[in-house]
Amino acid sequence: MRFNPTILLLALAACSASERVGSTANDSSAIASNPVVDEGGSSSTIDTPAGRYRVDRATGVDASTLPQNADLKMADGDAARYATKLCGLDFANKLRPDRCDLFVQSDRSGLLVGYAVLTQGSKPSIETAVETDSSRGGLGCGISGNLENTDFEHPDAKLNIGRDFESRMSYSAWEKEPGNWMVAPVSDEVDQEGAIGVWYIKRANDKLRITQERWSYCYGDRRAYVDEVFRRVLTLVRAE
Repeated sequence: MRFNPTILLLALAACSASERVGSTANDSSAIASNPVVDEGGSSSTIDTPAGRYRVDRATGVDASTLPQNADLKMADGDAARYATKLCGLDFANKLRPDRCDLFVQSDRSGLLVGYAVLTQGSKPSIETAVETDSSRGGLGCGISGNLENTDFEHPDAKLNIGRDFESRMSYSAWEKEPGNWMVAPVSDEVDQEGAIGVWYIKRANDKLRITQERWSYCYGDRRAYVDEVFRRVLTLVRAE
């Protein structure tokens, strides 16, 4: 009987493929630890407690350069899983947003280093996870609240965070003790002695610019003027 190496190779390949499929189907722990379902290219989907979202990743983003923080480390460096937390998708939310864009400012010479998300929910909003430079009087910083349309020609138009826009976010801040500022949106009931400030937020393509008006609570040194440009990392769009 003559030995046919081609038949043997085909048999081994079929066996190997069968083992791989069986291993994947039965390994539930692997699925639980990694909820991302790849669909090819730069797009995938991710299951969150708030539902399934399509992930659109920006091109040219080097994951190794993303600033590290505890939440990103808990997500094993996966920017999409990290974004679900910053976007508020880590719990079953009946008012879950339709879209959330994650931006990063990774230049360590900046006054704000870290992440910002724009969320398209009942109202468009912004949330940040950034660090300030203590050597330049940084006090720690957070920007959170609904975005106000600054298009005076169309003042009633609802902002679409997926398109270019210009907006602002007003806040009231008061100093409980030196360097310890309490901040709240001006629409909330706040201490009337609080100082009113404004953040200006502008989107142009994949860039997000965050600028203070005259002062901010981020730095004790009033000569530190916040004007930072963040770049889009990815977008989460509701898939159901």
